[in-house]
Amino acid sequence: HLIKEERPKYNVQFKDDKGYPWIKISTNTSYPSAISFLGRKDSKDKYFGPFPSSFAVKNSLKIIQKIFKIRDCKDSFFKNRKRPCLQYEIGRCSAPCVNEISKEDYLKDVDQAIDLLKGKANNLLETFYLEMDSHSSSKSYEKAADYRNKISSLREIQRDQSIAGYINDRDAICISYSGKIIKIGVTSVRGGWIVSHKNFSEKNALLEEGLLDSFLSSYYTSEVECPSTILVAEELNDKNTLQMALSEFHKKKVHIRSRFRNKDTGLMKICQSNTDLYLRRQKRNTKSLEGLFISLKEKLDLNQDIKLIESYDISHLSGRNALAGQVTYNSKGKVKDLYKIYNISPVNSGNDVGSMQEVMERRFSKTSNQSSLPSLILIDGAQTHLKSIRKVLDKLKIKGVYLIAISKGARRKGEMDKLHNEQGKKLKFQKNSLELLFLQEIRDETHRFSISRQRKKELKGIAKSSLDSIELVGAERRKALIRFFGSVEQIKKASPKDLMKVRGVGKRTADIIFRNLH
Repeated sequence: HLIKEERPKYNVQFKDDKGYPWIKISTNTSYPSAISFLGRKDSKDKYFGPFPSSFAVKNSLKIIQKIFKIRDCKDSFFKNRKRPCLQYEIGRCSAPCVNEISKEDYLKDVDQAIDLLKGKANNLLETFYLEMDSHSSSKSYEKAADYRNKISSLREIQRDQSIAGYINDRDAICISYSGKIIKIGVTSVRGGWIVSHKNFSEKNALLEEGLLDSFLSSYYTSEVECPSTILVAEELNDKNTLQMALSEFHKKKVHIRSRFRNKDTGLMKICQSNTDLYLRRQKRNTKSLEGLFISLKEKLDLNQDIKLIESYDISHLSGRNALAGQVTYNSKGKVKDLYKIYNISPVNSGNDVGSMQEVMERRFSKTSNQSSLPSLILIDGAQTHLKSIRKVLDKLKIKGVYLIAISKGARRKGEMDKLHNEQGKKLKFQKNSLELLFLQEIRDETHRFSISRQRKKELKGIAKSSLDSIELVGAERRKALIRFFGSVEQIKKASPKDLMKVRGVGKRTADIIFRNLH
């Protein structure tokens, strides 16, 4: 009672951020389902997470359904089925509701999905290889092909989520500050995979010194598992004592490191960026977008209210497959219906200024309705880009549109970004202000949208090459490659390091295969 009443500054209580979604495997039913979950947990079921967003949960569930075909329907829906639903038709469910799969085989798939969520992907792959060989030997080719497809799908997500080169489990821990709000992020690697990122808040900690020491002692004495390596963002006050205490508590050697190798630096960056993202979201939530639009109008000294913001970014690969992405925001957030892609003509391909002029002309040449015009246009660029856009708008007699540009700062750090207006002045925004963070978010969303579409365009244009025509790839090596990756498509997506994991493929051979396929 006294602690709550007096809130002493030395009392540090790290609270796990609530409200993040989980994946729930309902193991208390005969045919378990895999669903997104938010709320009070039931001890009878199994939960995995928390995940950073509902999108991350949906993506993971999609993977589970694609590989293991576990149902995601409600029990009432499941019990009343007389024929398979659409999920079965599109290959996302094995239809246990109408006995299209035996209970034994279904529960086996559920156990394997749980292993994947626990980060035991390598063990799972070994199991798949054995099952594939067994069914192939007994001439059950359909089942063998099913396991081959599972291997292919696993290799696909392993490339996207794996932290290559890690054998031992480890956690990365970093801190983000904003006034009195402190976020501590924990990114966990298990079995070579990033399996989770958790955030903890401390709103009443007045002293920054010793914060990580307090967190490590409280977090790892309440957790069942502790990895053998813990990476921390800053030096600890009493590292040796903590290492000894955690080693004794978990009955194994625990190392705490604040100096990193290259791979560790990459993991720490992932941890820091995730933690910063949560902090920005929390700051954003304290102020509505309507308020931000009003505040932006005042900061930019505009005569009219901001109703619509459009942002543009040019993306190309050495002048190839150039395109421009347009994203749109209103006072409620993203307006995805108004997102657009413009393919850049060969004349302007590789010329950012010329490309931007072409896009502006195509965007505004057929605009007759004044209400559809944006109040503000944000571009990733500088003064030159703004002048070129203004020329196009003047030529088309478009009025009432304010232009600003955002350019990347030194070492591409967000806090060093610069904002420019048409008069050649640099706009002054307070560091980490909500307005600046909002504009950076729009810029980053535009960049993400345009570069993702450009990559898809690039992949479509890649000339497909058969393994048969590659020097040094004979029948045995070809068989080993397809066995390891599951399909030729996955081999094409593999990096030279991925290729070198196949038995009999060295660095020289991996480079030759990679060059031929790309």
